[in-house]
Amino acid sequence: MKALDRPINFKAMSRKVDVDHRIPLRNYYRIADNLLKQASIYREENNLVDLYIILLRFSSLMSETIPFHRDYQVLLPREKSFYKKKLLNVMDELESLKPTVQPQVDKLNKALIENRRGYHEMILHNSEAFFTKTQSPSDVDIKQLNTVGRNASQSSWKRNDESNQMFSSNLMQIDKQFNKISVSLPLPKEETLSRHSILGRNGLRGQWLGPSTGIKVQYPSSADLIPADSSLSQAGQYGVVIEKDSEPGGNKLLMDSVLSLDDGRWQNQAESCSSEDIGEDLLHMGNIRQPSPPAVLTQVHQTFLPISPSKVADPRPGPAKLLQDGPPDANSYQQLHIPVKMMEDFLRLAQTNTKKNLETCGVLAGSLRNRVFYITTLIIPKQESTSDSCQTMNEEEIFEFQDKRSLFPLGWIHTHPSQTCFMSSVDLHTHYSYQIMLPEAIAIVMAPTDTSSPHGIFHLSDPGGVSVIRNCQQRGFHPHEEPDDGSPIYEHCSHVYMNPTSRFDVVDLR
Repeated sequence: MKALDRPINFKAMSRKVDVDHRIPLRNYYRIADNLLKQASIYREENNLVDLYIILLRFSSLMSETIPFHRDYQVLLPREKSFYKKKLLNVMDELESLKPTVQPQVDKLNKALIENRRGYHEMILHNSEAFFTKTQSPSDVDIKQLNTVGRNASQSSWKRNDESNQMFSSNLMQIDKQFNKISVSLPLPKEETLSRHSILGRNGLRGQWLGPSTGIKVQYPSSADLIPADSSLSQAGQYGVVIEKDSEPGGNKLLMDSVLSLDDGRWQNQAESCSSEDIGEDLLHMGNIRQPSPPAVLTQVHQTFLPISPSKVADPRPGPAKLLQDGPPDANSYQQLHIPVKMMEDFLRLAQTNTKKNLETCGVLAGSLRNRVFYITTLIIPKQESTSDSCQTMNEEEIFEFQDKRSLFPLGWIHTHPSQTCFMSSVDLHTHYSYQIMLPEAIAIVMAPTDTSSPHGIFHLSDPGGVSVIRNCQQRGFHPHEEPDDGSPIYEHCSHVYMNPTSRFDVVDLR
């Protein structure tokens, strides 16, 4: 197992699921089944720490969530009896695993503490060497500062949460020494500053470009509610219409460009960068590639500035969070690999609907191996579509297909044939059911007419966005309040990798 960057906290990793009565009781039992499926894989791989965590989540689901569902006492008595027996077996296994897992966890936490201690000592050693070399006059004795810092650092390890305070204090003292040294240094020339500024050669004098006004969001009129194809019934009664100014005849060219997603940009964008566009790249985050294996971290777009949720029904996504190594906790996710060609093939399947300005949706399913989820199957279910909505039909057929092949539900994908790349309020409520089923589940939006962001990979922020959608009782297109913790309702995914070697099947159930 990889070295940790944070202590293991089993209580946080149990990841309690709050009951939502709008989700059928049967779906909660499906969550339990997925957890047992994960546990079986970890057991075969002899991954005892992750096995212990998944069994904790199962026991929490069966004892703290499902019994509080309003239908628990009246529906599905057979499933109730079956999973009660499973819970007893899981509790016994947890007790048998604890003597083996706890020493492993203690060893990993101890290694984390040693790594942090070594890092602190390296910082203090380097600062002492720097001050000795420069021989700068100072009112503070460097050796005394180093000794005090080391003593404080050693004592701080009695409590892990005090280490960050000690580290911050040492850095403040070191910064003071740098400030005293830098007083005597000559100021750099203005020409030098402009040449090396991340803002470009004009620096702060450069003209600031405000937010783009090409994107407009408005609520639909009665004319917007007429379906593009009368042979298909509408899935929703309301819609959000998003318009983007474009040149006549440009849609076909844009469609062709999106149909060739795998055009080498995954590597080229990371390699080519000039001083003129670094400032822009900080806002439009480029590709982040996984060094090994060859799978590449998916593109992270941050094209739009945040806007007030009270003005539109689709607040813009937040940036992707930093990916953390080590065992999962309540705020981390296992890696998920997407075949590079899958989005391209899906867009081809949806091309007929896209030309008619109708949405198309698909279900993503896959497998788990060595703590990594792989999308291996793209399912196209029976569906009803309009220009701004798409609803799957006969979900039991989808579940039955996944169960026969022992597939995990890994998310969904849908098109915005004439809109920009975003998650509407209806999309957020749809994805909520997927993310409750599996925290790693993703939502892929394909927007062939959006030149700045032709596709996006999103999920609800957790716990902020998940809590907002769970407590929202509205339907159709509507604005959402911001989460209490100040986070965006949904955000770009950081745990998703584009894998050029992964194979996948396409199953069309229509």
